[in-house]
Amino acid sequence: MPRSHDETFTVFVRDSSTYLHRTAYLLCGDRHRAEELVQSTFERVYRTWAKVRPGTERAYARRILVNLRIDGWRHTRRESFPGDDKIPVTATADHAGHVVLRDELVRGLAQLPLNQRRVVVLRHLLDLPEAEVARELGIAVGTVKAANSRGLARLRDLLVAQAEVVEPVVVDEQAVLERSRTALRRRRTGQVVGATCVMLLVVLGVLTRGPVPVPGIGQVVLPGGDLIARLLDDGFTDGLGPNPALARKTPLACPEAVPGPTTARVPRANEDIGPLNDPVVVDAADARDLSCHDVVLSGTVGPLDTTAEHPLPDPRGLSARGTIWTFDRAGPGGDNAVLLTSPQASDGSVSATGMTMYQNARATPTGLTITGNRVVWSEYAAEGTSPRNSFLRTLRLSGQGLTTLAEPLVSTDERLWLIATTEDLALWTAGATADDTRLYATSLDGDSTPMELATDVTALAADDNEAVAAILTPGAGETRITTIRLFDALAGGSSVGTALVEIEHDAEAEVADIVVSDDVVAWTVLPIDAESGSGALYVLDRAGNGDSVVRLPEGVVEDLRASGGLVSWTSTDPTVQEAVNSSYLYRATTTASGYDGPDLARFPGGSVTAGMAGARTAWLEDAGARQWLVEATVVPALERG
Repeated sequence: MPRSHDETFTVFVRDSSTYLHRTAYLLCGDRHRAEELVQSTFERVYRTWAKVRPGTERAYARRILVNLRIDGWRHTRRESFPGDDKIPVTATADHAGHVVLRDELVRGLAQLPLNQRRVVVLRHLLDLPEAEVARELGIAVGTVKAANSRGLARLRDLLVAQAEVVEPVVVDEQAVLERSRTALRRRRTGQVVGATCVMLLVVLGVLTRGPVPVPGIGQVVLPGGDLIARLLDDGFTDGLGPNPALARKTPLACPEAVPGPTTARVPRANEDIGPLNDPVVVDAADARDLSCHDVVLSGTVGPLDTTAEHPLPDPRGLSARGTIWTFDRAGPGGDNAVLLTSPQASDGSVSATGMTMYQNARATPTGLTITGNRVVWSEYAAEGTSPRNSFLRTLRLSGQGLTTLAEPLVSTDERLWLIATTEDLALWTAGATADDTRLYATSLDGDSTPMELATDVTALAADDNEAVAAILTPGAGETRITTIRLFDALAGGSSVGTALVEIEHDAEAEVADIVVSDDVVAWTVLPIDAESGSGALYVLDRAGNGDSVVRLPEGVVEDLRASGGLVSWTSTDPTVQEAVNSSYLYRATTTASGYDGPDLARFPGGSVTAGMAGARTAWLEDAGARQWLVEATVVPALERG
């Protein structure tokens, strides 16, 4: 460094040492630890002293000091916070009141949780604005306000307008400068040694990249060569930089403040709101970006080539315990499908079971539904079998393996169309065509006779202990009536159910999807001909009066899910060639959104399919020939700032 830089640095050390020592002491409560913290801060500042803007030196050093202390908190679960009884205090009669006040302050800070303590110190003892405290601690302004409010409430009887500054340690500016120089030299030496080792490993990997003949063994590719091969073949193009095809997944939005709610409006004149009670309307085009305030990421898998032998699993097979169930069509010709638990979720183990063997051929899977640790799926016999039967099967995930019934729950010569499951029962529709079906239910243990519940069912769903079905009946003239019926006493043998709502619509529309949870019942009314108009999602608030409608210009909804006051789905515009998927997370009730109305967010990425189960969500993003699987936990309700 030029001499002028050393001179300005020593002046900075002399002028700021008292301030930084006081800050460090209030943050850690130990004089010797505060000295070490300040020295480490000076060493970090010295490394980049030439780049520090004039007038910002103290704020720059303070930010480094706070970050160093946060790192210490992360590595220390519990620590003692000494008071003045362990710190030598000069016996000065006219300072007795200040000593007592300081002792009360230190002891009060010692009783605060770490996050409240650091907010109170930075906000009030250093007099920093809330926005700057949030920026230095890397948290939201709303979190700063909450921690500050709780911290002050606990310190209300202890704090006074002014506290005596902790007596600073006498600092030798030249000694600090020499120690900072020594630390910088050690750092640079380590960087040179590390860079040299990396270069040697790269050269070794390149030289051993191809197969190396080993006497008595044959051609061998060394591990380093395999690593370098992947780096060169997949990561770079012509040595000019990263391959654009391997661009990282779309990042999750993370604004500093909690996002405001999606714009909602009252229905327009003659706008169809179905049987709902004074609903608000949300347009899917107004959905905001999903953010880190909505979900907490738990892991990302990928990128993976979509042509790989075992591609990433479809997240719509997600269960509430984090397991992703998926069909893998491995085997000759891809005909021997198996149902397995994805190694990308849960504990990384894989358990699998094959499809039904019928007339010397494996059946093909057609549907899948999960509740708790039980999965139910449907199969259709191979082409050429006679009669061409359908099968309904179930299994349970227990420990490290799968427990499955030896025989299918159902075997019929009719097609199985819709399936759903509660904790105890499997439900399905069967018939010659999808427009002529009957709804049945049976015990998951396979020890009961199936009950027939209804006919002409267009949509079916179930929660832990209840099921809903959309039942179509003729109306007046060209209209149709769909009744949404709730079945909540099936385990007791009742097959009647309760009519929740009746929906009158024209013959060119139908209730195509439905979901149920303790808080909501939601369904879509979509045009049978996708080009004839857009659809809508109707949400009945079972816990309050917050009914709502979501307008869906894409027209088609897939994998509608509900959990508490949350609803999710994936939609595609069928009128657009090579259209991409868009997935949404809808906070349909005020208890889920944290606002007076609902809130709609779109999952990140250009072509995304998403799944939700319980408090978990997962989404799969396609980027050309690459995929990423992202797993997260949904925040139960947004916290307003």
